[in-house]
Amino acid sequence: MRKRKQQVYNDNLIVSRSNKRSSTSGKETCYFDPIPVDLVINILSRLSLECIARCRCVSKLWSSIIRRPNYNQLFPVKSSATPRLLFVFKVARELFFNSSPQHFNPNNSSLVATSLQKTSSTRFSQLCRPVHGLICSQHIEENYLFALISNPTTGEYIALPKQRMEEMNSETIIEKVRYSFGYDPIDKQFKVLRITWLHRGSHEWSSEYQVLTLGFGNISWRNTQCCVVHYLLEDSGICINGVLYYPARLDNRKYTIVCFDFMTEKFSFTSIDKDMTIMTNLSFSLIDYKGKLGACICDHTLFKLWVLENAEEHKWSKHIYNMPYSRSRLEETSYLKCAGMIASGEILLYPISSANTSTDARYPFIYYYNLERNIITRVTLQVPILKQFTYARLFYTFSNFLENVTLI
Repeated sequence: MRKRKQQVYNDNLIVSRSNKRSSTSGKETCYFDPIPVDLVINILSRLSLECIARCRCVSKLWSSIIRRPNYNQLFPVKSSATPRLLFVFKVARELFFNSSPQHFNPNNSSLVATSLQKTSSTRFSQLCRPVHGLICSQHIEENYLFALISNPTTGEYIALPKQRMEEMNSETIIEKVRYSFGYDPIDKQFKVLRITWLHRGSHEWSSEYQVLTLGFGNISWRNTQCCVVHYLLEDSGICINGVLYYPARLDNRKYTIVCFDFMTEKFSFTSIDKDMTIMTNLSFSLIDYKGKLGACICDHTLFKLWVLENAEEHKWSKHIYNMPYSRSRLEETSYLKCAGMIASGEILLYPISSANTSTDARYPFIYYYNLERNIITRVTLQVPILKQFTYARLFYTFSNFLENVTLI
């Protein structure tokens, strides 16, 4: 009987097949029949992401090859290049990730969501916006606080080095830790910014700033400097063209937009427009408005939008739209949050239940707001996986989500 054994060489990526045959002397002779690299590339390029993920379990060598930094260039994996909507539902202590097409058929006022992955949300405290298909979430475990980087498409995740939430010494206490997630388009690297607020004495505050780059081998935090102490608001920020923007409050109680360049790892600050009182309202949203930073809010019958035209000159443009329906007609039990702007120019809005309401997210919906035509369309979501539960809560909705087949 012929026994075949495959071998993979990491340096030259040549896969060989070893054939062993019995001879008349009772000994086995062994020869290798190399498989051309071009053929290997062709074979792997036809595999689905699920098959490639299973191939990593064959051996450590196979896993190391598939996890090579340039693997996606050598062995392209087909993935959806069409932006999708990403919905995050919370059921008990689990988060369920689902996606659906971003554009809807005018003849059908519903979208069907596809189930991706689920993850434990025990002591879950924060979820950053997706960046190139990856998500950063913040969790608390006993006296530790840590972040997870996960890929909803592949189900993979990695835990970042933990931060111990206790006294650093007899006088210094860690008051708060926040994570923000982004991407360096020059070096093509995912990075995480961590800000730690320290409390010394009765009134003395300070901050520590650290950056972590995702990659191979040991990952660790490295310090970076910021000359201005500031305090993040509830929004963890948005990364646009390699720059992270997030709202913050300064020591003088004024509000600002902090700009952190993931390429240079330097901070800068942009003053807000004088009438941007949205900084004190938790329902405001930062969005990518045609490659520029946008800040928007639904204020009763008005939709207010500010666009950062020039960060260095602190120049904003303001746009106010009279919504065709009153807030009470849209949804009386919730306030509306902006999920982002899509390629068609429409703004996506979704309801967020307040703490004292019982909106059941098993029957979710979103609004498409066409600013130019001033038309709002209500679209329901069909999420089959939620039918097995008696109650669910819609946590987040994100637009322009791209499936990422990168194996982390």
